[in-house]
Amino acid sequence: MSHSLRSPDACDISLGEYNGPTYTSESSTVSTSCLVQSKWMRLMMHSVRTLPHGTIVSDWLFIDYHDRINVLVERPGHQGEYVIFRQSKYALEDRESYAIVGGIIESGEDPSGAAVREIAEEMNIECSNLKSLGRYRTDVNRGMGWVNGFVATQCEFINNNTSLGKRNMADAKEEVGAADFENQDVIMMSKKELLLASIQGEFLEVQWSNTVALALLQMEESREGNAQSSTTTDSAMEGGH
Repeated sequence: MSHSLRSPDACDISLGEYNGPTYTSESSTVSTSCLVQSKWMRLMMHSVRTLPHGTIVSDWLFIDYHDRINVLVERPGHQGEYVIFRQSKYALEDRESYAIVGGIIESGEDPSGAAVREIAEEMNIECSNLKSLGRYRTDVNRGMGWVNGFVATQCEFINNNTSLGKRNMADAKEEVGAADFENQDVIMMSKKELLLASIQGEFLEVQWSNTVALALLQMEESREGNAQSSTTTDSAMEGGH
């Protein structure tokens, strides 16, 4: 009787092939096994050595998930105004939320490349200034990928087509995230309106609220830096007379 050997990477249940990032810790991971996978994610069972005491936890559930980008996008031709979506999602308890551009980093992309692509697909916009706001783990114990935040300014419509809206489904059909479509209303917000919506908790997903809050802080830091630079320049000029 012949027996086929089970691949160490094989999953107990497979609903599709997951090709995204995977995670183990050199200092803590003892072993891993895959329980279920789809093209979206992989649910793993890790055996983990906790530090500093060395206790082994043999049933540590961990989710390998695609890394993602989120981008706050400035409105073309309107400095200080931003393009925001109003939409719902499956896990939002049938509520609507403000949202920003977001998506999965596809195979072969880097975060900034994914951000540029998603802005073009979701908004028909390209921006000459894309500033990183950092990379953040979704869940520090269970994984769920990393989120890369950006703010995009100095933007213009692609080919002078001023229609804001949905991506081209035909162009996006090979993307992992291409099936994730929902109705979206597009609205414009000033920096003050954006700040108020953030304070009032109207960005209901943590990666949206995190990116918007970091963008607002970055804007304030830039404003203070410019003001300080202007004051220093004025003082130098006065001292020269």
